[in-house]
Amino acid sequence: MIKNFVRQDLEQALFDMEVMARAIGIKPFEIYLLGGSGCILAGYLDRATRDFDIVDLDYQASFGRVLKILEPYDLIDIQLAAIPVLFKERAMRLKQFQYLLVYVLSREDIIISKLPRFNNRDRDDISELLNIADVSLVFTLAKSTLDSNMLPSVKQIFFNNLSYCMEENHVPNYVQQLEKLRKRF
Repeated sequence: MIKNFVRQDLEQALFDMEVMARAIGIKPFEIYLLGGSGCILAGYLDRATRDFDIVDLDYQASFGRVLKILEPYDLIDIQLAAIPVLFKERAMRLKQFQYLLVYVLSREDIIISKLPRFNNRDRDDISELLNIADVSLVFTLAKSTLDSNMLPSVKQIFFNNLSYCMEENHVPNYVQQLEKLRKRF
């Protein structure tokens, strides 16, 4: 019951954003969601959340009036966060939104994005997502993320959190995969 209410609440905010965009003459634009709200909207997870995490695509200032409807929201900077390259190719479009182009990052991209912060909620989400994710793709994305311009200290945190979550979730063959990744930094 509550999960349907949360999903409906999140969808309603996005529908309201579409109405506002049309009303004030904002042309359709892309929005990429991740985090808990993205997982709920894509059907990856069932949990309570109300905030939106949105990949920052350097939106025009005029979009701020429309994005305000989604408050509270966080714009996630691709350069500062662990958002794998080519995330757009793996994202799923939410077809119920007809005016704006609303996407949710893939399960695997969301797992990678949660590794640097790795709080208790992130750990729980990653555990659930690993049950329905392509683990080999997670390792491929982790490799490309470690090859990025991340600070060495952030790479170490990222790697340690990846190691911990693979062990905690009993992912098969993770030791061999992690040894390959460890050589990258």
